[in-house]
Amino acid sequence: HPLADVLCHNIYRERIAETVTDSLRALLLELANYNVQVFEFIGGDHTSKNVMITAVQRERLQSEKELARLRKRIRDLASLHGIQYQKLAEWMGEGLDTDAIAGKQPPAQRVLSTRNMPPL
Repeated sequence: HPLADVLCHNIYRERIAETVTDSLRALLLELANYNVQVFEFIGGDHTSKNVMITAVQRERLQSEKELARLRKRIRDLASLHGIQYQKLAEWMGEGLDTDAIAGKQPPAQRVLSTRNMPPL
């Protein structure tokens, strides 16, 4: 794995896991037609988990080409880190592994609201 020397240390593994998880969430929100910002909201002196993800629904829908690019970025990120399952992706009916994308497995059932957000 390209990050093997980094991932052999637990503290780095935890930090990368947090970063990758937040990145997947942000990409999935973009896929659901939201403008997304990720930023630090409390200085790192107080807590290590200080990232906030904000999302505002877009006025215009993205093209199929833009959506396909986002899906590829999501799959590539998940693949790089060996992620085959993510709850938000499941709620959105988005497969993370190449077998599901290639139609070798049935797609997840869509359980989102009409605004493309999971139930609270």
